[in-house]
Amino acid sequence: MKKILIALIGLGILAGCAESSDSASLVAPSGTGIGGSLARFTILGDFLYTVDNTRLVTIDISEPEAPEPVDETVVTQGVETIFPLKDHLLLGTQRGLFIYRVQSNGVPAYVSSYEHIVSCDPVVANENYAYVTLRAAGCREAAAGAANTLDIVNIQNIEDPQLVNSFAMESPYGLGLDGQTLFVCEGINGLRVFDLSSPEAPQEIKYLSDINAVDVIPLQGTLLVVGPDRLLQLDYTDLDNITVLSEITIGA
Repeated sequence: MKKILIALIGLGILAGCAESSDSASLVAPSGTGIGGSLARFTILGDFLYTVDNTRLVTIDISEPEAPEPVDETVVTQGVETIFPLKDHLLLGTQRGLFIYRVQSNGVPAYVSSYEHIVSCDPVVANENYAYVTLRAAGCREAAAGAANTLDIVNIQNIEDPQLVNSFAMESPYGLGLDGQTLFVCEGINGLRVFDLSSPEAPQEIKYLSDINAVDVIPLQGTLLVVGPDRLLQLDYTDLDNITVLSEITIGA
C-alpha cells in the first residue's frame, strides 16, 4: 500500500494524445525519477525536467524550497512524454523520439531523433533499445495511415537510433520495462506482458484482458497500473501467476 500511495502523490497530468488520463511519477533514493511512460516530468539529480507541447524545461531543485528555472529548450510540436535514461532524456512526441544528453550544468543538449508518422508516442528504454508504442486508435492528432504498433529502436549508437522491428497492437498506450520483461498497456483491451530474452523480437507471455490499463510503473516485482478510474498494484514476481495486491478508485 505504501508504494501505491507514493504514486498517487506523484500523479502527473497528461496532455495531447494521453487524452485526460493520469500517470504516476515518483523519485528513487538515487535522485532519479521513476515514472510512467506517459509522465510529463522527471528528476535527475538536482534538476527537474518538464515538457509541454513544444518545450523541454529545466528547473534547479537543489534548494527544494526555492526552485529556480534554468533553461527552456524548444523541441518540436506535439511533445508528450519524458523518460530518463542515465544522463539522457528521451522525449516521446507525436512525430518521433527525441534524445537529449544532460550536460554537467544540468542543461539538456540535443543528440539525435527517430521520426515516424504522426501518432501518440510514449517510450521506455534501456542502454541498448527503446520501446515505443504508436497509437492511432482514439488519437486525435494521428495522421492518415498511422497504425497501432510497438516499435523497437536500437539506441546502442545513441547518435544514430535505428528502427529494428515493429509489431501490430490494438490500442497501445503506456508501457513499462523491468529487465527482460516488458509491460504494454492496451487501454480497454487489457495489459500485455512480453519476454525480451530476444530484445528485438519480444514474445508475449501473458495477456490480462480484464484490466483497463493506460500506464504502468514496474517496481521490482510490484506493478503499479494506472487506469482511467482506478490504480492497481499487481504482484508479478511469478509471471505465470500475476495477482492483484490492492486497488484504489480514482477520479469521479
